[in-house]
Amino acid sequence: MWKEAWVKVIKKAALQKDAVVSCLTEEKQLNIFNMGLRKWVQEKWVDIGAPKKDGKYQPCGRSKGSKRKYPKCVPLAKATSMTAGQKASAVKRKRAASNTGPKPRNVATFAKRSKKK
Repeated sequence: MWKEAWVKVIKKAALQKDAVVSCLTEEKQLNIFNMGLRKWVQEKWVDIGAPKKDGKYQPCGRSKGSKRKYPKCVPLAKATSMTAGQKASAVKRKRAASNTGPKPRNVATFAKRSKKK
């Protein structure tokens, strides 16, 4: 189903004379789309706010009715490359963003740096 929708987007862009999209074949356009989204979805997501004692991470998410704090989920590859301070900062910002209501708030994993004058 998503392929049909993506093909419609590509054809619409081609009709609008989008040079980058229209010069590629439909198959190549779908391959470009699949590389990014499919890879992102298939990554192993972990909660950096709840590390285990052996250094591993709990899987992302929590069960309904759980009293556990809101998870800060990132791909495992990113979690292993982050320093302890970066992890703590990300979790702190996630917990500070009052997560009241049915949907959780998205918080940037890395804080934006303020420019010095």
